Amino acid sequence: MPESSFDHPLFGHITFRTVSPEWKRGDKIIFLSGFDLGDVTAVVIPQLRNVPGSNRGKLLFHKRGQAQLLKVFAAIEAQGLLHHVKTCAGTLNPRLRRPTSGALSKLPSNHSFGIAIDLNEGDPGFGDSVAPVAPVFQSFGFTWGKAFNDPMHFELNRFMDAGDAAVRSLSNFGATKQHVFNRGVPPDEFLAQLVTWGKEAADEIFAQNSFSDVYSSVKNTLGPWRGLSHRRAVMLEVLRVLAGFESSWDWNEGRDNSNPTSVTPDTIEAGAWQVSANSMNFGQELKDLVLREVGTLDGNAFQKAMKENHTLAMEYIARLLRRTVHHNGPVLRHEIDPWLRRDAVDEFEVLVNT
Repeated sequence: MPESSFDHPLFGHITFRTVSPEWKRGDKIIFLSGFDLGDVTAVVIPQLRNVPGSNRGKLLFHKRGQAQLLKVFAAIEAQGLLHHVKTCAGTLNPRLRRPTSGALSKLPSNHSFGIAIDLNEGDPGFGDSVAPVAPVFQSFGFTWGKAFNDPMHFELNRFMDAGDAAVRSLSNFGATKQHVFNRGVPPDEFLAQLVTWGKEAADEIFAQNSFSDVYSSVKNTLGPWRGLSHRRAVMLEVLRVLAGFESSWDWNEGRDNSNPTSVTPDTIEAGAWQVSANSMNFGQELKDLVLREVGTLDGNAFQKAMKENHTLAMEYIARLLRRTVHHNGPVLRHEIDPWLRRDAVDEFEVLVNT
């Protein structure tokens, strides 16, 4: 198999070989040195979830460029241009370039590095219909392939950092930033803490049990379950939406003044998920958790801990929801269901596994 090397403008010196025993146009390649395919990971682009060829918006893209790709499609949507994106022909594909002239190229395509995306491949003029969104891609560090007669193609020409004016508001979150009712969108900081906890939480919190619990409640919306990793991500999505309903994602939310029963230390609700100390009566494991983390079952201490100890608050509400949905009205009444998103579950699953 032919071996070759070249200097990539983003990754430096690369060596590779072809799969076939001779040079062929567009042949598959295998990297020998200089590039790690493990740096190309899944990212969920919510704006592409209904676009044919996009794998429900779940694409493989280089991790250093994912924030830029997310921002591109968020901006396309915000500018009312999303209808121009009709199909997606994918991102990662380790192969040689395929010039539209039909000539043989002995250089790797940028699809090989997970830094390119093709849109509207089947449209006339090699996808020239993407022209209205090209300026958005270019503003976030992409080259438009029209310059080399491949207008369906966009590829990164630089990785943008926090110093770039265009990306100061870049978020690592896409689908998980979707609106919840009239509460707005969850802050990045809140989502980041959810993901961090989701990575570290014990498997048994999400495993099957004999109770009629939150998984039973949302099965018609987010099920069926694909395994423990999926169940973990489903829980994070429930917590994302429920915290919006209960507190607008405010860790320090206090007593619900509209609830006439929320008056004593044991019944006053506190924290992002508005739980009260008397909810510990739903399961001994809830009392054991609070005793271990707080040192007492006192109602006032419980309220304080639910506001200040975010890791405890997340584990507590997850365990409580595995026992019952009767403590949180928005779950019990299925008010959260219209705002639960399968693509957000997909994104959470990717985030907790990377």
